Amino acid sequence: MWPRLSPEDLKLFEPFKPSKENSKQPLRAIFFDIGSVLIDLDWDSFFARQHEMNPDERNFSVEVMMSRVRENQLMVKWCTGQIGPFAYVQGMLEAAGHTREKAHSLALGTERLSNGVFAPALVKELSSLIVGPARPRVVRLIQTLRKHDFIVGALSNATPWHESDIMRTTSLHELFDVVLFSQDVGTEKPDHRIYECALQAAQKIHSTRSSRSESLLTPAQLAFVDDTPANIHAARSVGWQSSLVCLLKEEYLHEAHAMSANELSQLSTNSKNLVFGEEAAKRVEKLFAPLIEASGR
Repeated sequence: MWPRLSPEDLKLFEPFKPSKENSKQPLRAIFFDIGSVLIDLDWDSFFARQHEMNPDERNFSVEVMMSRVRENQLMVKWCTGQIGPFAYVQGMLEAAGHTREKAHSLALGTERLSNGVFAPALVKELSSLIVGPARPRVVRLIQTLRKHDFIVGALSNATPWHESDIMRTTSLHELFDVVLFSQDVGTEKPDHRIYECALQAAQKIHSTRSSRSESLLTPAQLAFVDDTPANIHAARSVGWQSSLVCLLKEEYLHEAHAMSANELSQLSTNSKNLVFGEEAAKRVEKLFAPLIEASGR
């Protein structure tokens, strides 16, 4: 589930331009992805316990299970509100190897898994393992940007459970001017519609802060930072300034341009090759350094 990089994606690691370089349409609003930008994600812990959902651990494969999840678009449907928690739990159990009938019974909680645990509780617990703590440096960065009159929002693909987990550790609605989750909007990145929703939300805030002559924002006045290349490409295609957070360790980053597409793909999807916590937060800060420096902030 770590974002897969291609050689073409390396050009997306560009810092945002300061106003003096973009005087006609200076940035007014900045949207942050949440996972791997504001907070750490722990997909490894999630995958490590997937076998607990399987009826026969000896024949279990995480790769097979996740391919079924992708084929059925289970996460997409869950993240966009097309299905509720019951359908999600049943779908995960089917992907893990249970028959439809058995998965339905387990999702109802009328019987327990072989390890004695109720399936809905286990699936929800595994989902919570993904969500890590907020990165203090990024929190301070967001606060700084807001103090200097940028509209700052969150734009995230997230399930209701993930939103609840994030809210327990991070006061999102105090930290941001606006928070948009895919499951509330009904579509997820990289669908262009979610960026349109974000633009409209930023526009409403901007209109209350500006004179009538400055009331309309253009897409070029919005910025977006994410760790997933497809989401950055989509934001750029609708005219936003967008930058990709680079999570590759330094030793690999210097070699990335010389790698084949397959080498880079394999490297970028293995957590042992990535940075987390403080080091990842520094990468986010680096994208905004020109903006802050130019403003004397």
